[in-house]
Amino acid sequence: MLNKLRQLLKNSPSKNWNIEDFSGIDQLHLGGVPATLELLNWLPTNANEGLDIGCGLDIGCGLGGTSRILANMRSFKMMGLDLNPQYIAAANLLNQSINPHPKCQFIVGNSLNLPFPQHMFHFVISQHACMNIEQKEALLKGLYSVLKPKGHLLIHEIMLQPNATPRDVRYPTPWANSTYESHLCHWQTFKDLALSIGFKVDRMEDNTQAALAWIHKTRGQKPKPPFTPSLALGPDAAVMSNNLLSNIDAGFLQVVSARLSKPLLVHERQR
Repeated sequence: MLNKLRQLLKNSPSKNWNIEDFSGIDQLHLGGVPATLELLNWLPTNANEGLDIGCGLDIGCGLGGTSRILANMRSFKMMGLDLNPQYIAAANLLNQSINPHPKCQFIVGNSLNLPFPQHMFHFVISQHACMNIEQKEALLKGLYSVLKPKGHLLIHEIMLQPNATPRDVRYPTPWANSTYESHLCHWQTFKDLALSIGFKVDRMEDNTQAALAWIHKTRGQKPKPPFTPSLALGPDAAVMSNNLLSNIDAGFLQVVSARLSKPLLVHERQR
Protein backbone atom coordinates (compact mmCIF):
# COMPACT_ATOMS: atom_id res chain seq x y z
CA MET A 1 0.00 0.00 0.00
CA LEU A 2 2.70 2.50 0.96
CA ASN A 3 4.63 2.28 -2.31
CA LYS A 4 1.47 2.73 -4.37
CA LEU A 5 0.38 5.63 -2.18
CA ARG A 6 3.76 7.37 -2.60
CA GLN A 7 3.47 6.99 -6.36
CA LEU A 8 -0.06 8.41 -6.45
CA LEU A 9 0.94 11.39 -4.30
CA LYS A 10 3.77 12.24 -6.70
CA ASN A 11 1.21 12.69 -9.47
CA SER A 12 -0.20 15.75 -7.75
CA PRO A 13 -2.98 17.76 -9.43
CA SER A 14 -2.48 21.33 -10.62
CA LYS A 15 -3.66 22.47 -7.22
CA ASN A 16 -2.33 21.12 -3.93
CA TRP A 17 -3.83 17.99 -2.44
CA ASN A 18 -6.52 18.76 0.13
CA ILE A 19 -8.28 16.78 2.85
CA GLU A 20 -11.30 15.96 0.68
CA ASP A 21 -9.14 14.26 -1.97
CA PHE A 22 -8.35 11.40 0.43
CA SER A 23 -11.87 10.57 1.66
CA GLY A 24 -11.95 7.40 -0.46
CA ILE A 25 -9.24 5.82 1.70
CA ASP A 26 -9.27 7.64 5.04
CA GLN A 27 -13.05 7.93 5.65
CA LEU A 28 -14.11 4.30 5.32
CA HIS A 29 -16.45 4.24 8.33
CA LEU A 30 -20.18 4.09 7.70
CA GLY A 31 -21.59 7.50 6.83
CA GLY A 32 -18.24 8.82 5.64
CA VAL A 33 -17.40 12.49 6.23
CA PRO A 34 -20.98 13.52 7.17
CA ALA A 35 -20.97 10.99 10.03
CA THR A 36 -17.72 12.48 11.36
CA LEU A 37 -19.10 16.01 11.13
CA GLU A 38 -22.28 14.97 12.94
CA LEU A 39 -20.22 13.50 15.77
CA LEU A 40 -18.18 16.70 15.83
CA ASN A 41 -21.38 18.62 16.52
CA TRP A 42 -21.76 16.66 19.77
CA LEU A 43 -18.69 18.31 21.25
CA PRO A 44 -19.28 21.37 23.48
CA THR A 45 -18.69 24.70 21.82
CA ASN A 46 -18.80 27.09 24.76
CA ALA A 47 -17.66 27.44 28.35
CA ASN A 48 -21.19 26.94 29.70
CA GLU A 49 -21.04 23.32 28.61
CA GLY A 50 -17.98 22.83 30.73
CA LEU A 51 -15.14 22.11 28.34
CA ASP A 52 -12.34 24.17 26.86
CA ILE A 53 -11.49 21.88 23.94
CA GLY A 54 -8.03 21.86 22.49
CA CYS A 55 -6.46 18.41 22.34
CA GLY A 56 -8.07 15.21 21.07
CA LEU A 57 -7.10 11.55 20.73
CA ASP A 58 -8.27 9.49 17.74
CA ILE A 59 -7.91 5.78 18.57
CA GLY A 60 -7.67 3.25 15.77
CA CYS A 61 -7.09 6.25 13.52
CA GLY A 62 -6.23 4.25 10.40
CA LEU A 63 -5.03 6.65 7.71
CA GLY A 64 -5.94 9.67 9.83
CA GLY A 65 -9.03 11.01 8.09
CA THR A 66 -11.02 11.72 11.23
CA SER A 67 -8.07 13.50 12.86
CA ARG A 68 -7.54 15.70 9.81
CA ILE A 69 -11.19 16.76 9.67
CA LEU A 70 -11.32 17.59 13.39
CA ALA A 71 -8.08 19.57 13.15
CA ASN A 72 -9.35 21.44 10.10
CA MET A 73 -12.91 22.15 11.24
CA ARG A 74 -12.27 23.21 14.84
CA SER A 75 -8.48 23.74 14.99
CA PHE A 76 -8.02 20.88 17.45
CA LYS A 77 -4.54 19.50 18.08
CA MET A 78 -5.09 15.86 17.21
CA MET A 79 -3.15 12.76 18.19
CA GLY A 80 -3.88 9.71 16.05
CA LEU A 81 -3.03 6.24 17.39
CA ASP A 82 -3.07 2.94 15.50
CA LEU A 83 -1.53 -0.48 16.00
CA ASN A 84 -0.73 -0.87 12.29
CA PRO A 85 2.64 0.75 11.36
CA GLN A 86 1.69 0.90 7.67
CA TYR A 87 -1.46 2.87 8.47
CA ILE A 88 0.51 5.35 10.57
CA ALA A 89 3.14 5.75 7.85
CA ALA A 90 0.34 6.33 5.33
CA ALA A 91 -1.37 8.85 7.64
CA ASN A 92 1.88 10.81 7.90
CA LEU A 93 2.37 10.69 4.12
CA LEU A 94 -1.09 12.10 3.53
CA ASN A 95 -0.57 14.81 6.14
CA GLN A 96 2.74 15.88 4.59
CA SER A 97 1.11 16.20 1.16
CA ILE A 98 -1.35 18.85 2.38
CA ASN A 99 -0.24 22.47 2.65
CA PRO A 100 -0.46 23.75 5.31
CA HIS A 101 -0.09 20.49 7.21
CA PRO A 102 -3.08 19.70 9.47
CA LYS A 103 -2.33 19.91 13.20
CA CYS A 104 -2.10 16.15 13.62
CA GLN A 105 0.49 13.81 15.02
CA PHE A 106 0.30 10.09 14.26
CA ILE A 107 2.01 7.38 16.28
CA VAL A 108 2.03 3.58 16.43
CA GLY A 109 0.47 2.39 19.65
CA ASN A 110 -1.96 0.01 21.33
CA SER A 111 -5.31 1.34 22.52
CA LEU A 112 -5.11 -1.13 25.42
CA ASN A 113 -1.78 0.30 26.57
CA LEU A 114 -2.03 4.01 25.88
CA PRO A 115 1.35 5.79 25.89
CA PHE A 116 -0.03 8.96 27.45
CA PRO A 117 -0.21 10.45 30.95
CA GLN A 118 -3.45 10.81 32.90
CA HIS A 119 -5.79 13.71 32.13
CA MET A 120 -4.05 14.61 28.85
CA PHE A 121 -6.96 14.90 26.39
CA HIS A 122 -10.08 17.03 26.27
CA PHE A 123 -11.80 14.35 24.23
CA VAL A 124 -11.28 10.93 22.65
CA ILE A 125 -12.95 9.82 19.44
CA SER A 126 -13.42 6.27 18.20
CA GLN A 127 -14.92 5.61 14.77
CA HIS A 128 -15.15 1.90 13.99
CA ALA A 129 -12.12 1.16 16.18
CA CYS A 130 -13.58 -1.12 18.88
CA MET A 131 -14.96 -4.04 16.88
CA ASN A 132 -11.79 -6.16 17.01
CA ILE A 133 -10.83 -5.29 20.59
CA GLU A 134 -11.87 -8.04 22.98
CA GLN A 135 -10.86 -6.38 26.27
CA LYS A 136 -13.38 -3.57 26.20
CA GLU A 137 -13.29 -2.98 29.95
CA ALA A 138 -9.51 -2.44 29.81
CA LEU A 139 -10.00 -0.16 26.79
CA LEU A 140 -12.58 2.00 28.56
CA LYS A 141 -10.48 2.21 31.74
CA GLY A 142 -7.50 3.45 29.72
CA LEU A 143 -9.58 6.03 27.88
CA TYR A 144 -11.12 7.23 31.15
CA SER A 145 -7.62 7.67 32.58
CA VAL A 146 -6.25 9.84 29.75
CA LEU A 147 -9.34 12.07 29.60
CA LYS A 148 -9.39 15.31 31.54
CA PRO A 149 -12.23 15.69 34.07
CA LYS A 150 -15.32 16.92 32.16
CA GLY A 151 -13.80 15.44 29.00
CA HIS A 152 -15.76 13.38 26.49
CA LEU A 153 -15.53 10.06 24.70
CA LEU A 154 -17.25 10.10 21.30
CA ILE A 155 -17.98 6.74 19.73
CA HIS A 156 -19.33 5.75 16.34
CA GLU A 157 -19.22 1.97 16.33
CA ILE A 158 -20.72 -1.15 14.84
CA MET A 159 -22.28 -3.41 17.46
CA LEU A 160 -24.51 -6.47 17.60
CA GLN A 161 -28.24 -5.99 17.44
CA PRO A 162 -29.86 -6.93 20.78
CA ASN A 163 -31.06 -10.34 19.56
CA ALA A 164 -27.99 -11.18 17.44
CA THR A 165 -25.01 -13.33 18.40
CA PRO A 166 -21.40 -13.18 17.14
CA ARG A 167 -21.98 -16.42 15.20
CA ASP A 168 -24.63 -14.72 13.04
CA VAL A 169 -22.19 -12.32 11.37
CA ARG A 170 -20.74 -13.16 7.95
CA TYR A 171 -17.07 -12.42 7.18
CA PRO A 172 -14.80 -10.97 5.85
CA THR A 173 -15.80 -7.44 6.88
CA PRO A 174 -13.74 -4.24 6.79
CA TRP A 175 -12.58 -4.82 10.38
CA ALA A 176 -11.99 -8.60 10.41
CA ASN A 177 -11.41 -11.49 8.05
CA SER A 178 -13.08 -14.03 10.34
CA THR A 179 -15.09 -14.32 13.54
CA TYR A 180 -11.87 -15.08 15.44
CA GLU A 181 -10.56 -11.57 14.73
CA SER A 182 -13.85 -9.84 15.57
CA HIS A 183 -15.14 -8.94 19.04
CA LEU A 184 -18.48 -7.29 18.51
CA CYS A 185 -20.62 -6.60 21.57
CA HIS A 186 -24.10 -5.29 22.34
CA TRP A 187 -24.63 -1.62 23.14
CA GLN A 188 -26.12 -2.49 26.53
CA THR A 189 -22.97 -4.44 27.45
CA PHE A 190 -20.74 -1.56 26.34
CA LYS A 191 -22.88 0.97 28.20
CA ASP A 192 -22.88 -1.06 31.43
CA LEU A 193 -19.09 -1.35 31.33
CA ALA A 194 -18.71 2.38 30.75
CA LEU A 195 -21.04 3.24 33.64
CA SER A 196 -19.22 0.86 35.99
CA ILE A 197 -15.92 2.61 35.23
CA GLY A 198 -17.34 6.06 35.96
CA PHE A 199 -18.49 7.43 32.60
CA LYS A 200 -21.85 9.11 32.19
CA VAL A 201 -23.78 8.48 28.98
CA ASP A 202 -24.94 11.90 27.79
CA ARG A 203 -26.34 10.92 24.43
CA MET A 204 -26.90 7.86 22.25
CA GLU A 205 -28.36 7.44 18.77
CA ASP A 206 -29.08 4.36 16.70
CA ASN A 207 -27.70 5.23 13.25
CA THR A 208 -28.36 1.83 11.66
CA GLN A 209 -30.97 2.96 9.16
CA ALA A 210 -28.97 6.06 8.23
CA ALA A 211 -25.89 3.88 7.68
CA LEU A 212 -27.91 1.48 5.54
CA ALA A 213 -29.19 4.34 3.39
CA TRP A 214 -25.64 5.67 3.04
CA ILE A 215 -24.37 2.26 1.86
CA HIS A 216 -27.08 1.98 -0.79
CA LYS A 217 -26.39 5.54 -1.94
CA THR A 218 -22.61 5.14 -2.20
CA ARG A 219 -22.85 1.75 -3.92
CA GLY A 220 -24.43 3.57 -6.86
CA GLN A 221 -21.46 5.92 -7.09
CA LYS A 222 -18.06 5.06 -8.47
CA PRO A 223 -15.22 5.82 -6.02
CA LYS A 224 -13.38 8.97 -6.98
CA PRO A 225 -9.93 7.99 -8.33
CA PRO A 226 -7.13 7.62 -7.59
CA PHE A 227 -7.70 7.06 -3.83
CA THR A 228 -10.25 4.25 -3.73
CA PRO A 229 -11.16 1.90 -0.82
CA SER A 230 -9.31 -1.06 -2.33
CA LEU A 231 -6.04 0.81 -1.79
CA ALA A 232 -6.60 0.69 1.98
CA LEU A 233 -8.64 -2.52 2.34
CA GLY A 234 -7.01 -4.64 -0.37
CA PRO A 235 -8.53 -6.75 -3.16
CA ASP A 236 -11.37 -8.05 -0.94
CA ALA A 237 -12.81 -4.56 -0.41
CA ALA A 238 -15.93 -5.31 -2.48
CA VAL A 239 -16.59 -8.60 -0.66
CA MET A 240 -16.19 -6.86 2.70
CA SER A 241 -18.65 -4.17 1.66
CA ASN A 242 -21.20 -6.74 0.45
CA ASN A 243 -20.97 -8.69 3.69
CA LEU A 244 -21.35 -5.56 5.78
CA LEU A 245 -24.49 -4.64 3.88
CA SER A 246 -25.98 -8.14 4.17
CA ASN A 247 -25.21 -8.29 7.90
CA ILE A 248 -27.04 -5.01 8.53
CA ASP A 249 -29.91 -5.99 6.21
CA ALA A 250 -30.29 -9.29 8.07
CA GLY A 251 -30.65 -7.46 11.39
CA PHE A 252 -27.37 -8.66 12.89
CA LEU A 253 -25.53 -5.33 13.21
CA GLN A 254 -26.39 -2.03 14.87
CA VAL A 255 -24.61 1.27 14.23
CA VAL A 256 -24.33 3.33 17.41
CA SER A 257 -23.17 6.87 18.07
CA ALA A 258 -22.78 8.03 21.67
CA ARG A 259 -21.22 10.72 23.82
CA LEU A 260 -19.85 9.66 27.19
CA SER A 261 -18.45 12.11 29.71
CA LYS A 262 -15.97 11.90 32.56
CA PRO A 263 -17.31 13.72 35.64
CA LEU A 264 -15.32 16.11 37.76
CA LEU A 265 -13.23 14.42 40.43
CA VAL A 266 -14.65 14.57 43.95
CA HIS A 267 -12.07 17.05 45.25
CA GLU A 268 -12.70 19.30 42.22
CA ARG A 269 -16.46 19.37 42.91
CA GLN A 270 -15.76 20.64 46.42
CA ARG A 271 -13.77 23.69 45.31
